[in-house]
Amino acid sequence: MNFTLRTVSCFLLLTVSFCLSAQISSGTINYTEHRSFDFGDWMDAARKKQLEAEMASGAFDQTGQISFNEEEFSYQQLPVDASKLTGRNRWMARMGENPEVYYVNVKDSTRTDRRRIMDQAFILEEAYTPPSWNIANMKVGMKELPLPTQLATAITADGDTLTAYFTESIPLSIGPKGYGGLPGAILYLKVQSDGSATEYTMSTMAPNAKGLNILKPDDAKVITRKAFDKHMTRAKQAQERRRRGWDRGRD
Repeated sequence: MNFTLRTVSCFLLLTVSFCLSAQISSGTINYTEHRSFDFGDWMDAARKKQLEAEMASGAFDQTGQISFNEEEFSYQQLPVDASKLTGRNRWMARMGENPEVYYVNVKDSTRTDRRRIMDQAFILEEAYTPPSWNIANMKVGMKELPLPTQLATAITADGDTLTAYFTESIPLSIGPKGYGGLPGAILYLKVQSDGSATEYTMSTMAPNAKGLNILKPDDAKVITRKAFDKHMTRAKQAQERRRRGWDRGRD
């Protein structure tokens, strides 16, 4: 695997080691989000090569943060200073001004997400059903992470392939983007779907942080899963029409 984990400082390692003896029950974990796409054959070869190089260099990378305690956790992308960015990265920063939020209440097994479809935001409330994980029998860890980890894999109800490394050193069933259900915090997660992949890799951690704010979204229209899926289908159809228009423009 090609990981883009930034070096975790000795200070972080010492801090985490100290806090483990006191048991971590709350805090924040930051993740580097690294995306890769299969651009297919519809794009101009030179443009495709340029985008693939940008993607490999981390041009599409963002930072997400999970805030957690023993009963709930939420995950969202952190805002960036758009004034220091240009071009596509500035557009991505504007998208981050209204981030998606993934909130899970572990105590009552519910989730409340703020999801964005095109230029609209919705609140999706439903029962929380974690993936059916398969935990590797062998203690296969990921050496790039600062804590001992174990490997787990799963296939979601939507057909996405999940690869996770979790740590029992933080015995809470939490993870990026609302993924959980393991006997420890997920420090690395790879989600593969339809020719694209997103990797979430722990970069920093603030255990037992003071003034913790766990956001449960409530600032958009609440819709059902059926209505959400209908909106998503329309959005995908619109994207496909645009793609076909680009193809005709190349002919």
